[in-house]
Amino acid sequence: MPVYLTPSLLESLSPRLKARMQGKSCFNFASVDPPLFQELSDLTKRGFESYKDQGFV
Repeated sequence: MPVYLTPSLLESLSPRLKARMQGKSCFNFASVDPPLFQELSDLTKRGFESYKDQGFV
């Protein structure tokens, strides 16, 4: 959800993760992909930090 408020979070996504996007904030996976899950984890952390910076948390 943070990508709705801060779309710039998506600027650093790899093409592989961006290909997994469906809509503006959903990512679909048919199988486990550890490198992409790590990248998604990093995006989630940056999103949480963005929420903190904006005073939502």
